[in-house]
Amino acid sequence: MEHDKYYALMMDALDGELVAEQAFELESHLRACPPCRQEWEAVLAIDTLFRQTPALSPAADFTQRTVARLPNRKLRLWALGAVYSALWLAGILPVLVVVTMVTLLAGGSMAGFAEAAQRGLSVAMTVLEALGNGLGQLAGQYPAVWGLLFVMVGLVLLWNGVYRQLAQQPTRI
Repeated sequence: MEHDKYYALMMDALDGELVAEQAFELESHLRACPPCRQEWEAVLAIDTLFRQTPALSPAADFTQRTVARLPNRKLRLWALGAVYSALWLAGILPVLVVVTMVTLLAGGSMAGFAEAAQRGLSVAMTVLEALGNGLGQLAGQYPAVWGLLFVMVGLVLLWNGVYRQLAQQPTRI
């Protein structure tokens, strides 16, 4: 713990924030403690290296090259629209197949279709009710899972908002 105090004094000395009595205390300790003196010499060498190293600047055409490599926003939106349309079609296609099959099995008449649709709706409501009851029991037995789920959804929404704010800021070229 005592060496932590002197390490903090070393950092203050590098920043030029030591008063005379603290500088004397640090010098006295460094003369008496070889490990701290070795640490001080290493810290001084690193500080000297950082101060003598020239600052790097990016290439002159860095901004133009970076902007040119960014994805095309219109193309990305078009591609996402195509993917979402394909997913929607993949989701609605089974429903259309089932409706067609029910119509064919009901004899093709509208009355038979309405009756089959009513039975199908009844089955769907029963399934949804069972799912709701199961989720309710799950929520009662494992409330921490739901809490974690809500925290994760909240984090996703938060970072989505942060991303949108950053993406909408004007770029400087």
